[in-house]
Amino acid sequence: MSETTPRGIPPAGRFAFLAALCSSFGQTFYIGLFGADFRADFNLGESGLGTLYGTATLISGLSMFWLGAIADYLTLRRAIVVTMILLAIGATFVGFAPGIAGLFIGLVLLRLAGQGLAGHLAVVAAARYAVKRRGRAVAMASYGFIAGEASLPPLVAGLMGWLAWRQVWWLAAATLVFVAVPLLVTLARPLSGREPASETTTASNPTGPLTRRKLFVHGRFLRVLAVVLVSPLVVTALFLHQSSLAERLAWSLPAVASGFVLFAAMQGVAAFAGGRLIDRFSACTLLRFYLLPLGLGVAALGILPSAPAMWVMFAGLGLTAGINGVVSGAVWVELFGTERLGMIRGVYASLMVLSTAAGPVLLGGLLERDVALETIGGVCLVYVLFAPLVIAGRLRPQSA
Repeated sequence: MSETTPRGIPPAGRFAFLAALCSSFGQTFYIGLFGADFRADFNLGESGLGTLYGTATLISGLSMFWLGAIADYLTLRRAIVVTMILLAIGATFVGFAPGIAGLFIGLVLLRLAGQGLAGHLAVVAAARYAVKRRGRAVAMASYGFIAGEASLPPLVAGLMGWLAWRQVWWLAAATLVFVAVPLLVTLARPLSGREPASETTTASNPTGPLTRRKLFVHGRFLRVLAVVLVSPLVVTALFLHQSSLAERLAWSLPAVASGFVLFAAMQGVAAFAGGRLIDRFSACTLLRFYLLPLGLGVAALGILPSAPAMWVMFAGLGLTAGINGVVSGAVWVELFGTERLGMIRGVYASLMVLSTAAGPVLLGGLLERDVALETIGGVCLVYVLFAPLVIAGRLRPQSA
């Protein structure tokens, strides 16, 4: 059923916030808090742990290509219960793992259910059921991700003062089963229907229902990808190579840490503003312009002095990343309707994983070849200035 309340947080937004918050248990920032314990207990080096984690992430990301469609075939309540149980099983595997094999299984389940399905269901629910204020509801999912990043690291640090690291994972599993599942089922209850196939769906697919094969030859889908994959690709690449940038530009470690705080703050502000802009204009309209802060941030690395360049980069990346999270949730409904939203976002999520894997490789190769930051920033700025206007400039919501 769709929400009809004219004010306040849409019901779908409340569900999206909590589901996104629960996804934190499978996100990199949370799992990374236990990296030293993993290396010590399982006799892993940094490269060994990185390979194990990277492989688990790749498996879970590619699995979303098919599993994202559960949002189309299961009720929201069943889908979120299955997801939370898988996430709890993953946490339990990590907590009890006697060796590397058990740890790997746990990591795969955590990445699939947390970083993959929980975040996916949060955005799908917000985009599918919050018809009148879709942008604001999708923004609530972004707030859930940000809330997890802000609250869980200090909470874990406090718990580690009187619990062993394995016990923290057992506590996480119990919290998911006995707290998260009942709350999410309750929040999903008013969203238990499905939006009927709309004019949007029919208009965008006159030859029948969308399939994964049709998506890859669908002009609108490919044009949107050329815009929405830019932010995760660039942000992941720059963050992974932050030490190389710090060496080139003489950034201190405390300054970089402060930059991440600015990034998070700008991301939250942009998600808030982006949700309202989408409700007023449309996600298709924002596609043409929202990459500009990112382009300016990257270009600043080769133009501005070292200190201001860092602040401009983090601010620009944060602004674009915040809006990207909202746009990439709402734009698929505007173009394709709600009927196959789970499948479409699942394919997008899988491709996003591949893009974040490719970005660091590309930037690393450029840095190793001593390509100037001015050149890298200039190419990025030209792309974000012109490509969205050319590629996505003529896209319009199908209901418009």
